[in-house]
Amino acid sequence: MKKMVLTKLTLSGQGKQDACLSFTNGLNVISGDSDTGKTYAFQCLDYMLGKETPPKDILEAHGYSIITLEFKVENEFYRIQRKIGENKFTVFHNNDTRTLSYKHDPYSTENLSRYLLSILSESKDNLYVRTNAQKKIRTLSFRDMVHLCLISETDIIAEISAFQSIQYTEKTVRNSILKYIITGQDDSTLKAEKNTTEETIRRAGVVQFLERKKTEIEQDIAVIENDEHFKFYINDSTLNDAIIKIQSLRKEIANTQHELTKLNAEITNLKKVCVEDEASISEFEKLEEHYAAEQNKIDMISSYEDFVLQLPQVACPFCKQPIDPKTLSDEDIEGLYEYWAVTQQDLQEKRTELLRSIKDVEERLRNSLARLQELTKHRDRLNSDIKNREDEIKSFSESIAQMRELDEMKNTLKLLRKELLSVVASIEEYSKKVFKEKENLSMVDSSQYENYCKIISDTLKCWGFAENPQVKFDPNNLDLIIDGKSRDTWGKGYRAFIMSAMAVSLMRYCSQYNRLHPGFVIIDSPLVSLKERKKDENNKWIDLYMERKMIADILNKDSQNQVIIFENKDLKFDFDYNYIEYNHEGDTLNGFIPK
Repeated sequence: MKKMVLTKLTLSGQGKQDACLSFTNGLNVISGDSDTGKTYAFQCLDYMLGKETPPKDILEAHGYSIITLEFKVENEFYRIQRKIGENKFTVFHNNDTRTLSYKHDPYSTENLSRYLLSILSESKDNLYVRTNAQKKIRTLSFRDMVHLCLISETDIIAEISAFQSIQYTEKTVRNSILKYIITGQDDSTLKAEKNTTEETIRRAGVVQFLERKKTEIEQDIAVIENDEHFKFYINDSTLNDAIIKIQSLRKEIANTQHELTKLNAEITNLKKVCVEDEASISEFEKLEEHYAAEQNKIDMISSYEDFVLQLPQVACPFCKQPIDPKTLSDEDIEGLYEYWAVTQQDLQEKRTELLRSIKDVEERLRNSLARLQELTKHRDRLNSDIKNREDEIKSFSESIAQMRELDEMKNTLKLLRKELLSVVASIEEYSKKVFKEKENLSMVDSSQYENYCKIISDTLKCWGFAENPQVKFDPNNLDLIIDGKSRDTWGKGYRAFIMSAMAVSLMRYCSQYNRLHPGFVIIDSPLVSLKERKKDENNKWIDLYMERKMIADILNKDSQNQVIIFENKDLKFDFDYNYIEYNHEGDTLNGFIPK
């Protein structure tokens, strides 16, 4: 059987801001103050699941006229719309748009009830439930199941079970509905009293169909089990290991990027130093050439001392002033040549110092260039390391995607095996003789609820209700007897708590035994009346102990189902799930309907 997962509720109207409520798989809690629209949203959900009467008329909702509910069944997405006060639904699925009646009709498929039942059960055939002691039967509707999974704030605390009806004429059919949900066998075989031959033929046809279904499931199982990738898929830890490795690689990349940033800064600074040294060498070489030229001038003058004295006039090689040898005394000429000698010595010392400086700068430049080459190679290695790690992350990411596909194959295999067991059981059941089955189906047998009671007992234990509650089911009142005490005799807080456990456990039972169920539970105010303090595992008194245990257990066990709770209490605790909180803030209202 398939499951519905509600995804979004929208209330819209012309010129009005949409009121939206989004849901996810697993647990969803809409918490907050009174008068913030929680009950109205609950009533909108009930209305969109086929209820005849619209949500109550409240001032905040004036101007809103259309309700839209979006949901998915496996990988198929659906959207249904209904105008408030009208009896028609518009259904959108893929590229198909259909208009359906809200009212169940066994002779037509153009109604919401038959449409949803055909999606969930994958069959267009009617199912039958018994309505009275005379074995009169009628067809099962989708609304017949809603009271098992959508429980209002008044029904949750009532003394009568929300699964049962206060109307006497409805009690037999409610018993028959729950019996069908639990056993998977409807009351269609009661018609066999009139014509057993016809029933025998029908049952043979069902067995033939189930045999084909069994073969198809076995083939699907074989495809998965023989898949080469699936054979190498060992356990779930592989996925966690890959995620941890990716986190480690990303940390290594971050560290390398930090090192690369410092390295690039050093390379930039070193390049600047090299440019400055090259400029210094060039300047020093030009200055050295200038000093050498000046020395050559003095050398030339000193070499032609006698020739200079015979010249009528020469220019000083330094100050460029004219010198007339005839006006100079021997002492002046001697002083002049002594000055030139001193100047030549000074120039030689400057040249020597410049050449030493050039050599030092050239040595430093060589070292800098060598260091620059070394740093550049190191930078290239770091960039290569980053790329290799990024490639490794990409490879792991692709592996994770493949592993998730394998995880999905594993889950599909589990569901197929469960479905196979159900089909085999159904084949055995339909292969029995007609009269034996007819006799069993006409009896109310409390033993058929034993497995359901085991799940309820486990749920109550995990929710902190009792250490080992002894749970029995009353098939007439569709209610529980816990430790010898019927549910209607408990206080309203406990009545609501136990009723919540009954609804959630029924969903878990149907999931485990592949029974027809919408796949979600919607409960209004299951915990507001519960006033309980209990001791935790460390023997300490804890407020909201049972509430916390309940939330933790739903998060742990119902990730593939859906539980939606409307509650006035704060149930956030320290868990991570879809938690929506409405509250009053000053003069403004933060609730379901925008103000």
